[in-house]
Amino acid sequence: MNSIALTQMSAAEAEWAKNQAARELRAAVDALDDARASLRGLADDTAWQSDGVRAMHDALADYGRRTHAEASDTQGRVHEVAGIDVS
Repeated sequence: MNSIALTQMSAAEAEWAKNQAARELRAAVDALDDARASLRGLADDTAWQSDGVRAMHDALADYGRRTHAEASDTQGRVHEVAGIDVS
C-alpha cells in the first residue's frame, strides 16, 4: 500500500491498514527467526555428522593401514615358516 492510497482512506482505515501491515511484518519476522533457529540447528547437526563421518573415515583408513601392516608381517612369517628345514 502506498501513501496515495492512504490519503484516500479515512484516518481510522489508514490506522487499521498501518496496524495490519505492522502485524504482518512482525509475523514475517517471527517466521524468519524460527527459520533461522531451525537452520542453525541443522547446521550444527550437519557439522556434527560431518565430523563424525570424517572421524569414522579416518578410523577406517587407520584400521586399513594397520591391517595391511599386520598382513605384511604375517606374510613375512609365512616365508620364515616356509624356510624352516624339517629334514
